[in-house]
Amino acid sequence: MTWTKTWENILQGGPSRWKVDNLEAKQKALRHILGYTQSQGPLKIICPLAGDDPFVQYAWSQGHDVTAIDLVPAAVKVMREQFGGSELDWTKHEKESSTVVWKHASGRATLYEGDMLAKRPELNNEFDAVYDKDSFGALDLKMRQPFCNRLSEYCKGDAIVYIEVKNKESGREFGPPYHVEKVKLMELESFGTVFTHLHSLGEVYPLQMPGMSQTGHILQRRIDGECSSSRDI
Repeated sequence: MTWTKTWENILQGGPSRWKVDNLEAKQKALRHILGYTQSQGPLKIICPLAGDDPFVQYAWSQGHDVTAIDLVPAAVKVMREQFGGSELDWTKHEKESSTVVWKHASGRATLYEGDMLAKRPELNNEFDAVYDKDSFGALDLKMRQPFCNRLSEYCKGDAIVYIEVKNKESGREFGPPYHVEKVKLMELESFGTVFTHLHSLGEVYPLQMPGMSQTGHILQRRIDGECSSSRDI
């Protein structure tokens, strides 16, 4: 099933799968991000493959500047609706590579409807933090390196990555979702070339999925880090 079909099924009342809409979980994630960043003011946060994750609207409601990217128009539409108001609050811009960019009237929310792996020079070196709930662990293994490379381009020199992944009791070699621990995150084909692992958060909230737990990690982009292969991807 494609991601578009999966989202259609979810929005039509099918299984919620990986979705977690609990506000307390989003509040806790933002507290972790704030606790590890060095910025004294509002943050610029990027949320890759965000779907309709309520974290984006919640962080915006707390005064932060948020950018989300997702391929599925239906998911991006639901996310826009979470901001309240009307569609008139959003300006639609069509770009190359079949990308649509939605900009909120507040000037602090931008939603990209398009391929996460596409080059977006306007986002380079823009973000203080990354919020990734399950994106890394849902990717096909061969997509991990280009995904991490692209995020490294978007991050400022000392940016923080808050990432949630699945810890599986069995079937760890199968996915998605894939079983992910620190060692997998920090492989050179993943975040290890450009990022440092700061802290394992353990279980961040309980799941209604037998045999799995939701664990969190904090990474930081190295100021001197450069993923050479990202220049060609």
